[in-house]
Amino acid sequence: MKRSALFIALVGLCAILAITIPGCAPQDSNETSVLDNNENPPREDFVPSPIFSPPYPPLPHHFSDIHTIQILCRAPEGAIKKALAPPLEPAGDGGLFVLLMAWTPDVEKQGFNVHEIAINAPIQWKDKVGNTTLIEYIDSDMGLIAGREIYGWPKKMAIIEWTQTDTGWTVTANKMQDQGGIPLMKVEYKVSDATPEVEWPNMGPSLLVRRIPPASLTTPSFNQIVCVGCNMPQASGPLEASGPLEAPTGAKDTKGFATVEFFDGPHDPLTFLGPVEVLDAKMSIMEGDMPGGLGLGEVLHQWEE
Repeated sequence: MKRSALFIALVGLCAILAITIPGCAPQDSNETSVLDNNENPPREDFVPSPIFSPPYPPLPHHFSDIHTIQILCRAPEGAIKKALAPPLEPAGDGGLFVLLMAWTPDVEKQGFNVHEIAINAPIQWKDKVGNTTLIEYIDSDMGLIAGREIYGWPKKMAIIEWTQTDTGWTVTANKMQDQGGIPLMKVEYKVSDATPEVEWPNMGPSLLVRRIPPASLTTPSFNQIVCVGCNMPQASGPLEASGPLEAPTGAKDTKGFATVEFFDGPHDPLTFLGPVEVLDAKMSIMEGDMPGGLGLGEVLHQWEE
């Protein structure tokens, strides 16, 4: 359990991605300034677009004081398959999913206070088994852009609030103000020592379908299956990793009970995943800086259509 929050941050849900993208090499420091001859100014190796106003900091990204709540749920029959991006297929009994709520008060020591809520389900593709994100809500444009553009994480903006209570936490997600702040979900987590022992699915690495829509009627869409975590040590449990990914000391772990309510919006039909049967819930708070940083995924397959 102590390693679960770090593994999530490293392979997915937390979801703000971090990689090293090849760019232009820095120019020699003796070159004439752009102000003198109108040449392109020297640039760093990592140049996100737009280069004059980067949508996220240079990568990799590092997270501090990560909070995560994980809730193991069962959806109605057929709901997970309906929500999956083809060619991914459900794995296991086909009905389980993990509602992952993550909060990091700081990213890259630059004041990014990021909240994310992801619905992750066990899946398979050919001989690969892992998990994918059906939908993820985030309140950071930096995390949204990095996640969607680089890996194809299905992220959408939302207003996400964490409220500490006498017995645990309440987490809510609502649409942005352009859609009137209508509710998307409400989660109540209550700490308890009386929870039953439940076997969680082995979620493994994240397999994402990254789709780049056509820019014109004469060009096809471009698609990739991206694996995040395939190059990491084999997960030793649900959303956990072993070896060098072990979390720093000081992680605070609890178990408890949870209730999950989904609501429908004009473009967010979430209630087909409920009424949700909650099987187990747990929380981890890792104080301090996350060691290392997120790295590149692996493109397993690509095609046009």
